[in-house]
Amino acid sequence: MAQLLFSSETYLFTLAIFVMLALALLEVVGMVFGLSLSGLVDDVLPDLDIDADIDIDADIDADVSVDAVGLGPVEGFLAWLAVGKVPFIVLLIILLTSFGIIGVVIQYTAASVIGSSIPFWMALIPTVIASFWFTATTGHAIGRVMPKEETDARSRNNLVGEVAVLTLGNATMALQAEARVTDTFGTRHYVQVIPDQPDITLKQGDEVLLVGLKGSLFTAIANPHKNLSPRPDTLAD
Repeated sequence: MAQLLFSSETYLFTLAIFVMLALALLEVVGMVFGLSLSGLVDDVLPDLDIDADIDIDADIDADVSVDAVGLGPVEGFLAWLAVGKVPFIVLLIILLTSFGIIGVVIQYTAASVIGSSIPFWMALIPTVIASFWFTATTGHAIGRVMPKEETDARSRNNLVGEVAVLTLGNATMALQAEARVTDTFGTRHYVQVIPDQPDITLKQGDEVLLVGLKGSLFTAIANPHKNLSPRPDTLAD
């Protein structure tokens, strides 16, 4: 089996699995130190004004329909893939995992049936098709379960003036922290926060007032007035 995994016909599929494990480890380590790799990547990605949905029938066939009004081919493909509905790192991990496992299974099956693995390009074509289909299907399914957990970049400016709660890490000028905030429409957002002033530390669990937006980061101060309490959904776990 080890010989098959690291053969020239299979090693890229195996590499995809190792890259996936490395990304998952980085996400876990980042959470320990108060950083969210998913949040950082999503913050630097361009905003996509896309809307997509997926219908899965009883035969597990996926019919992904994309509202293509105003979308080019690239944006349409990203919408089909659920980019914008699910954190990009999550989609990448799903894609790498499915790509690696499907490729290895195809080569293992070929080796069992005909006695040797097939050329890489022959295994690559069905693997790419199947892994992207699986990623899109899984991504839209996840997106339906967590529709209000996503940060809507288009409404970021409207969050300035809202009270948030630090949920992951302590915020300093050198180290951002994750905060949870709810907008006027009742949609929950997770944003990255730094203090508005140097030499200030905002601690995990603190209520903070979002006072500005610098690129992808919100600046915040400690909640100055008790009557400026967070919206109820912000406090809910």
